Amino acid sequence: MEFVKKLSRKQLFQHSYKDPSEYFASLLVLPNKIAGVAGLDVLSPDFKRFTPNLIGLVLTYVMFAGVSFSTIVEVRDDVDDLIYCLVTLGMGMQGLMKIFTFLLARDELVWIQEYSKRLFREEGIAHKCLIMNNILLMNVVTKLILVFYAFTTVFMLVAPMFITLTTDHKLLTFGFWLPFVDRFSWLGYGCNLVMHVIMSIFISAENMGPDTIYFMTLINSYTQIDLMLAKIREVNNKIANNNASYKEKLNDVFKRHQEHLEYIGVVEDVYRGYFFVLFSSLGASLVLVLYAVVTRSWLAGYNSCVFIINELFIFCFLPTLLERKVEELEEAIYGISWYDVPISTRRSICLCLDAVQQPVSLSMIFYPLNMPTFQSLMNTIYSYLTLLLTFRDE
Repeated sequence: MEFVKKLSRKQLFQHSYKDPSEYFASLLVLPNKIAGVAGLDVLSPDFKRFTPNLIGLVLTYVMFAGVSFSTIVEVRDDVDDLIYCLVTLGMGMQGLMKIFTFLLARDELVWIQEYSKRLFREEGIAHKCLIMNNILLMNVVTKLILVFYAFTTVFMLVAPMFITLTTDHKLLTFGFWLPFVDRFSWLGYGCNLVMHVIMSIFISAENMGPDTIYFMTLINSYTQIDLMLAKIREVNNKIANNNASYKEKLNDVFKRHQEHLEYIGVVEDVYRGYFFVLFSSLGASLVLVLYAVVTRSWLAGYNSCVFIINELFIFCFLPTLLERKVEELEEAIYGISWYDVPISTRRSICLCLDAVQQPVSLSMIFYPLNMPTFQSLMNTIYSYLTLLLTFRDE
């Protein structure tokens, strides 16, 4: 986080916004526009479910399914090409689930962002500095994520072309190619490369935009807890000074906590099915990638490894930060000077403490989404990889 804070002081991340709600709304514009390339700009007021861009994305996946099937049939006896195709197919499955998630849960996604805008507007007077600092950090984090996605996409396209030009070994970005076209001829290679570039534009936009919106959603949940922590500090000060207005502040903490639980509940309902498909497909793909890298020295697999592991890591790391924030809130509520307030207020504090102590985390249906799950997944992937290598040796 210190690195992010240092970056936030750079001129690139400075802004002229005075209102936190407007500043936050401005940050949503870029990822929503990027998602719009794939027809998934669900946060736009005039969003329509059937647009040329979305039809283009659907046609991209139809072509993706067709060429993948034909490639699997063609290379069923070639382990290298078969693994390459299956890895690409696994990475594409989570993209399909993302389309369904964003189209079916559009109303909930809009509500999530509208709630954040309203919260920042209501709290912008009393806690403007805190909110603006958090949004500034969000600005840095989301732009770093966008840069990483963009770099990965460009590298996945450029690296195979560089290898092709320097070694004369015609390597494509993805593990599938057009049927009835000789991919080893320069004409066939060029046709396949054009297809891969077009697919990359749509699929990269589908990943960059929606994923960034999700990351912003999680970071907003941290800000909600920071606001409650600030209010609890004010409650303690008022109790220490025998100021009776602490009750109003305490009730405000309880209200914001209920809103926070509702917010996390909506996020959980929207994303848990997508997370299940994401981790299942990418986990299986990673096993195949590692197997190919170890046994076949598959150069293209290194890039796929970095991309998949980064996806799995960041989707577990951010919810883990949320869990840590909830623990901070629990400690803060426990530290309220309850012995200096009436019994009725003590009961309210106990009820709030009990609510905070309930597990609050995102999940992928069967497992919580956090770093222990990431570690367990990596151990499982290693076990399957070891099993495959054992069978190969035998």
